[in-house]
Amino acid sequence: MRPRLAAVLLVLGAIGLFCWRAELFTVSKPGDAARPLARTGAGLAGDAAAPAPFDVSLPMVPIGVARLTPGGQPLLVHYWAPWERHGRAQVLALDSLVRTLPTDHVRIAVVCFDPFPSVARFVGRLRVRVPVMLDLKRDMQAALPCPSLPYTWLLDASGHVVVSQPGEVDWLAPATRALLLHPERAAPGDTLIVSRFPRRVRRGRSGRPAWGSSARAARAHRTAPR
Repeated sequence: MRPRLAAVLLVLGAIGLFCWRAELFTVSKPGDAARPLARTGAGLAGDAAAPAPFDVSLPMVPIGVARLTPGGQPLLVHYWAPWERHGRAQVLALDSLVRTLPTDHVRIAVVCFDPFPSVARFVGRLRVRVPVMLDLKRDMQAALPCPSLPYTWLLDASGHVVVSQPGEVDWLAPATRALLLHPERAAPGDTLIVSRFPRRVRRGRSGRPAWGSSARAARAHRTAPR
Protein backbone atom coordinates (compact mmCIF):
# COMPACT_ATOMS: atom_id res chain seq x y z
CA MET A 1 0.00 0.00 0.00
CA ARG A 2 2.80 2.40 0.84
CA PRO A 3 4.60 2.12 -2.52
CA ARG A 4 1.29 2.73 -4.32
CA LEU A 5 0.54 5.78 -2.15
CA ALA A 6 4.04 7.11 -2.76
CA ALA A 7 3.57 6.69 -6.52
CA VAL A 8 0.26 8.57 -6.40
CA LEU A 9 1.82 11.40 -4.39
CA LEU A 10 4.75 11.55 -6.81
CA VAL A 11 2.38 11.86 -9.80
CA LEU A 12 0.35 14.57 -8.06
CA GLY A 13 3.54 16.43 -7.19
CA ALA A 14 4.72 16.28 -10.81
CA ILE A 15 1.37 17.62 -12.03
CA GLY A 16 1.50 20.43 -9.48
CA LEU A 17 5.04 21.35 -10.49
CA PHE A 18 4.04 21.43 -14.17
CA CYS A 19 1.06 23.70 -13.45
CA TRP A 20 3.22 26.01 -11.34
CA ARG A 21 5.89 26.31 -14.01
CA ALA A 22 3.21 27.03 -16.61
CA GLU A 23 2.32 30.19 -14.67
CA LEU A 24 5.90 31.50 -14.67
CA PHE A 25 7.36 33.94 -17.16
CA THR A 26 10.80 34.27 -18.66
CA VAL A 27 12.17 37.67 -17.65
CA SER A 28 14.67 39.81 -19.50
CA LYS A 29 18.29 39.15 -18.60
CA PRO A 30 19.98 41.65 -16.22
CA GLY A 31 22.49 42.61 -18.91
CA ASP A 32 19.89 43.45 -21.54
CA ALA A 33 19.62 47.23 -21.95
CA ALA A 34 16.43 49.05 -22.88
CA ARG A 35 16.05 49.47 -26.66
CA PRO A 36 13.88 51.78 -28.77
CA LEU A 37 10.85 50.21 -30.37
CA ALA A 38 11.79 48.72 -33.74
CA ARG A 39 9.67 47.37 -36.55
CA THR A 40 9.55 43.62 -37.00
CA GLY A 41 11.19 42.13 -40.08
CA ALA A 42 7.76 41.48 -41.62
CA GLY A 43 6.85 45.11 -41.10
CA LEU A 44 9.87 46.22 -43.13
CA ALA A 45 8.78 44.10 -46.04
CA GLY A 46 5.37 45.74 -45.98
CA ASP A 47 3.67 42.42 -45.28
CA ALA A 48 3.15 42.45 -41.52
CA ALA A 49 0.90 39.68 -40.29
CA ALA A 50 -2.41 40.43 -38.64
CA PRO A 51 -3.25 38.49 -35.46
CA ALA A 52 -6.51 36.61 -35.21
CA PRO A 53 -9.41 39.00 -34.50
CA PHE A 54 -9.94 39.52 -30.79
CA ASP A 55 -12.32 41.43 -28.57
CA VAL A 56 -11.04 41.51 -24.99
CA SER A 57 -12.40 43.45 -22.01
CA LEU A 58 -9.99 43.92 -19.11
CA PRO A 59 -10.49 45.49 -15.66
CA MET A 60 -8.54 48.71 -15.20
CA VAL A 61 -6.59 49.96 -12.20
CA PRO A 62 -8.02 51.40 -10.01
CA ILE A 63 -11.52 51.16 -11.56
CA GLY A 64 -13.27 50.62 -14.86
CA VAL A 65 -13.18 48.22 -17.78
CA ALA A 66 -11.30 48.68 -21.07
CA ARG A 67 -12.27 47.00 -24.32
CA LEU A 68 -9.36 46.15 -26.61
CA THR A 69 -9.85 45.26 -30.27
CA PRO A 70 -7.51 45.55 -33.27
CA GLY A 71 -8.11 48.15 -35.95
CA GLY A 72 -9.58 51.63 -35.94
CA GLN A 73 -6.48 53.20 -34.39
CA PRO A 74 -3.00 51.99 -33.45
CA LEU A 75 -2.85 49.83 -30.33
CA LEU A 76 0.19 49.47 -28.06
CA VAL A 77 0.11 46.55 -25.62
CA HIS A 78 2.97 46.46 -23.12
CA TYR A 79 3.10 43.43 -20.82
CA TRP A 80 4.57 44.68 -17.56
CA ALA A 81 4.90 43.78 -13.87
CA PRO A 82 5.64 45.98 -10.83
CA TRP A 83 8.36 43.55 -9.72
CA GLU A 84 10.40 43.95 -12.89
CA ARG A 85 14.02 44.98 -12.45
CA HIS A 86 13.22 48.50 -13.76
CA GLY A 87 9.45 48.26 -13.56
CA ARG A 88 9.03 51.67 -11.94
CA ALA A 89 11.25 53.49 -14.43
CA GLN A 90 9.65 51.71 -17.37
CA VAL A 91 6.08 52.70 -16.56
CA LEU A 92 7.10 56.25 -15.60
CA ALA A 93 8.94 56.69 -18.90
CA LEU A 94 5.98 55.34 -20.87
CA ASP A 95 3.68 57.67 -18.94
CA SER A 96 5.93 60.63 -19.79
CA LEU A 97 5.89 59.68 -23.47
CA VAL A 98 2.11 59.30 -23.59
CA ARG A 99 1.66 62.80 -22.15
CA THR A 100 3.52 64.25 -25.16
CA LEU A 101 1.60 62.33 -27.85
CA PRO A 102 -1.46 63.77 -29.62
CA THR A 103 -4.70 62.95 -27.83
CA ASP A 104 -6.32 59.69 -29.01
CA HIS A 105 -3.52 59.10 -31.54
CA VAL A 106 -2.65 55.63 -30.24
CA ARG A 107 -4.36 53.48 -27.66
CA ILE A 108 -2.10 52.35 -24.81
CA ALA A 109 -2.59 49.26 -22.66
CA VAL A 110 -0.13 48.36 -19.91
CA VAL A 111 -1.16 44.80 -19.07
CA CYS A 112 -0.37 42.99 -15.79
CA PHE A 113 -0.98 39.46 -14.56
CA ASP A 114 -0.49 40.25 -10.86
CA PRO A 115 -3.32 40.48 -8.27
CA PHE A 116 -5.26 43.73 -8.12
CA PRO A 117 -4.25 44.92 -4.61
CA SER A 118 -0.50 44.83 -5.25
CA VAL A 119 -0.79 46.49 -8.68
CA ALA A 120 -3.24 49.11 -7.41
CA ARG A 121 -0.94 50.13 -4.54
CA PHE A 122 2.08 50.35 -6.82
CA VAL A 123 0.31 52.36 -9.52
CA GLY A 124 -1.37 54.59 -6.93
CA ARG A 125 1.98 55.61 -5.49
CA LEU A 126 3.33 56.52 -8.92
CA ARG A 127 0.22 58.50 -9.96
CA VAL A 128 0.60 57.58 -13.60
CA ARG A 129 -2.10 58.34 -16.14
CA VAL A 130 -1.19 55.58 -18.56
CA PRO A 131 -3.94 52.90 -18.53
CA VAL A 132 -2.94 49.86 -16.46
CA MET A 133 -5.08 46.74 -16.93
CA LEU A 134 -5.25 43.27 -15.39
CA ASP A 135 -5.28 40.12 -17.50
CA LEU A 136 -5.96 37.66 -14.71
CA LYS A 137 -7.80 35.21 -16.99
CA ARG A 138 -5.09 35.52 -19.68
CA ASP A 139 -7.62 36.60 -22.33
CA MET A 140 -5.27 39.23 -23.75
CA GLN A 141 -2.33 36.85 -23.61
CA ALA A 142 -4.31 34.34 -25.68
CA ALA A 143 -4.73 36.96 -28.41
CA LEU A 144 -1.26 38.51 -28.23
CA PRO A 145 1.22 36.09 -26.62
CA CYS A 146 3.58 37.13 -23.84
CA PRO A 147 6.59 34.79 -24.18
CA SER A 148 8.65 36.86 -21.71
CA LEU A 149 8.37 39.87 -19.42
CA PRO A 150 8.42 42.65 -20.38
CA TYR A 151 7.05 42.29 -23.90
CA THR A 152 5.59 44.88 -26.28
CA TRP A 153 3.19 44.69 -29.22
CA LEU A 154 2.23 47.54 -31.55
CA LEU A 155 -0.60 47.10 -34.05
CA ASP A 156 -1.34 49.72 -36.70
CA ALA A 157 -4.77 51.14 -37.50
CA SER A 158 -5.45 48.18 -39.78
CA GLY A 159 -4.69 45.68 -37.02
CA HIS A 160 -1.38 44.53 -38.51
CA VAL A 161 1.64 43.83 -36.31
CA VAL A 162 4.21 46.61 -36.46
CA VAL A 163 6.25 45.67 -33.37
CA SER A 164 6.66 42.39 -31.51
CA GLN A 165 9.56 43.06 -29.16
CA PRO A 166 10.83 41.45 -25.94
CA GLY A 167 12.68 43.27 -23.18
CA GLU A 168 12.68 46.76 -21.73
CA VAL A 169 11.85 49.65 -24.03
CA ASP A 170 13.62 52.99 -24.28
CA TRP A 171 10.36 54.92 -24.27
CA LEU A 172 12.09 58.32 -24.43
CA ALA A 173 14.16 57.53 -27.51
CA PRO A 174 13.27 59.61 -30.61
CA ALA A 175 12.88 56.39 -32.64
CA THR A 176 10.20 55.10 -30.23
CA ARG A 177 8.23 58.33 -30.42
CA ALA A 178 8.51 58.46 -34.22
CA LEU A 179 7.23 54.90 -34.56
CA LEU A 180 4.21 55.59 -32.34
CA LEU A 181 3.41 58.75 -34.29
CA HIS A 182 3.69 57.00 -37.66
CA PRO A 183 3.32 53.23 -37.20
CA GLU A 184 2.17 52.84 -40.80
CA ARG A 185 5.41 54.20 -42.25
CA ALA A 186 8.86 52.68 -42.50
CA ALA A 187 11.59 55.23 -41.87
CA PRO A 188 13.33 55.86 -45.23
CA GLY A 189 16.90 54.61 -45.36
CA ASP A 190 16.52 52.85 -42.01
CA THR A 191 17.38 49.16 -42.00
CA LEU A 192 16.71 46.88 -39.05
CA ILE A 193 17.80 43.30 -38.56
CA VAL A 194 15.65 41.79 -35.85
CA SER A 195 15.35 38.16 -34.81
CA ARG A 196 12.22 36.72 -33.20
CA PHE A 197 13.68 37.34 -29.74
CA PRO A 198 16.38 39.91 -30.56
CA ARG A 199 19.11 40.91 -28.16
CA ARG A 200 20.70 43.45 -30.48
CA VAL A 201 19.39 45.65 -33.24
CA ARG A 202 21.63 46.97 -36.00
CA ARG A 203 20.43 50.27 -37.39
CA GLY A 204 21.29 52.08 -40.63
CA ARG A 205 22.88 55.47 -40.83
CA SER A 206 19.63 57.29 -40.17
CA GLY A 207 19.15 55.44 -36.85
CA ARG A 208 19.71 57.43 -33.69
CA PRO A 209 21.28 55.97 -30.54
CA ALA A 210 19.19 55.41 -27.44
CA TRP A 211 19.74 58.02 -24.76
CA GLY A 212 17.16 57.12 -22.14
CA SER A 213 18.02 55.42 -18.87
CA SER A 214 16.17 54.51 -15.71
CA ALA A 215 17.31 57.66 -13.92
CA ARG A 216 16.52 59.92 -16.87
CA ALA A 217 13.11 58.32 -17.27
CA ALA A 218 12.23 59.11 -13.68
CA ARG A 219 13.54 62.70 -13.99
CA ALA A 220 11.61 63.25 -17.22
CA HIS A 221 8.41 62.07 -15.58
CA ARG A 222 8.86 64.42 -12.64
CA THR A 223 9.36 67.41 -14.92
CA ALA A 224 6.61 66.51 -17.41
CA PRO A 225 3.58 68.87 -17.40
CA ARG A 226 0.53 67.56 -15.59
